[in-house]
Order: sequence, then structure tokens, then C-alpha cells
Amino acid sequence: MSKIKSISEAIDVIKPGMTVATGGWIFNAQPMALVREIVRKEIKHLTLIPAPGSIAPDMLIGAGAVKTTGCIFISFEQFGLAPNFRKAAETGSIGILEMDGPAIAGGLRAGACDLPYGLIPDMCTDLPDVNPEYYQPVQSAPGERRMLKVPAIKPDVVLLHAQQADELGNVQYRAPVFFDILMAQAARHVIVSVDRIVSHETVRKSHALTRLPSAFVDAVVEAPFGAHPTVSAGFYDLDEKHIADYVKASADASAFDEYLSSYVRKCAGPAEYHKKIGSPAFLDA
Repeated sequence: MSKIKSISEAIDVIKPGMTVATGGWIFNAQPMALVREIVRKEIKHLTLIPAPGSIAPDMLIGAGAVKTTGCIFISFEQFGLAPNFRKAAETGSIGILEMDGPAIAGGLRAGACDLPYGLIPDMCTDLPDVNPEYYQPVQSAPGERRMLKVPAIKPDVVLLHAQQADELGNVQYRAPVFFDILMAQAARHVIVSVDRIVSHETVRKSHALTRLPSAFVDAVVEAPFGAHPTVSAGFYDLDEKHIADYVKASADASAFDEYLSSYVRKCAGPAEYHKKIGSPAFLDA
């Protein structure tokens, strides 16, 4: 059975109040086409669990879609701090659960295994003091390594971006998968945007690239340049000018609203967004 869906149909499963996770890593494979559709549909009050990201979680926060986020970090690296996330943190407009990589990974592993909590090493940080409801000490015998208990993370929906998939939902990556596979295993519903749909024969010939088999995938959306302005390995590079323009627009509420109007609300989907950014071609075309 084909798992290809339109972007509108795929995102329709997301309802206000759900927990949504986003994959990728900083400027790599951010699920931007899917994030823009959430903003277009004006879905609010989400709990956001991003892998270490940049523009994807920042845009959702800036657009007012997020009620709470539990995150490791949101960074724009050489472009500075994540502008909308920083403003939200400073004003307290959203709830922020400070977490580290082991806690996210441990929570996702527990969610994937249908366990109530995961165990992680105590890294001797102050996170248990900052976020005591999440990090709970585990009693240990003298000489044993100190451990912490973290609750399972089971997102209602996870949004991912990869390079290609077949219509059955076998998803292929040309780059590291970061937290994507673990998020897909833990989530109740998995939506993946891909730059192109390929035949099942193509997938079979390059089966080593299939990192997310169809059993874990609920919907595939064909979205050329669906990670833009971030990288999709082998297909297109980081659009540094667009990132810089986004950061500049985020400094002012009216300028950011104008950015969303231009690149999100007035673009009905991936095809119109592709035209908006100049209809570039893939690097391997």
C-alpha cells in the first residue's frame, strides 16, 4: 500500500496539544516543509521535542505554535543564538525543560521499548536541580556508578526529512541519521518528507541506504528542497543567505510576520516554496 500523502493530508493528523518531535541536526535535514505546513495550518499549544536543531524549532516557536519545549539546544551556530527561542526563553512565553543528550536518548529508548522510564549515567551536572521533575536519582550501592531515571518520551508525531523513499515508505538517507531512527521507533506516528520519490527497484539496488524501513513510517511527503534552507546531503547545501535573512527578520515582530507571510502563508506547499526560492536544481541532477 502506498504511503505517499500530500503535505496537507499528512499534517492533518497533528492536533493542538500534541507532542511533536523534529529530527535532523542543527543545519542538517531540518523538516522544514512539514514545519511550514504546521505554521500555515496555525496549529497551536504543541509540546516540542527537537533534536539539536536550528530554524525548524525556532520557526515553530516564533510562529506561536509551541507551548512547551524540552530540548538539548537550539542553535544557529555562526549566525548567533536562535532568535525566537531566545526571546521566548527570556520572556517566559513558553515552558522550557532543560535536558541533555543522554536524557533525550534515554527517554526515547524507553519510549521505543514501551518502558516507563530509562536509565542514564549521572553526568554530575546541575540539571537534576534545574529540572528535578525529569531527572530522578536512582539508589546505588557503594562503588556503583550513579544513575538517573528519566521518563519515557513517546511523541504523538515525529517529523523527519530524508533524501529519498519509495511509495511503500522505505526511507533512504545519504547522511548520518542522528536521532531520527530513535525518534521514529519511539513515536506513535511518523511523517517523513523526502526530496524525491524513487522506484522500489532503486531502493532494492541501494538497500544499504534504507535506514528507516516502511514498517516505521506512516506517511511520506514528496517535497523537493523540503529541508531548505538547511542541508539535504548530496542534494543541496546550506543556504547561508536565507538563514542570515531569517535571523535578521526575527529581530523584529513585524519583519518576522512579513517573513512568514512571504515564505510560509503565501506558499501553498513544497512546489510553490520551490518556486519562491528560485526553483534551484539538485546538486546531483
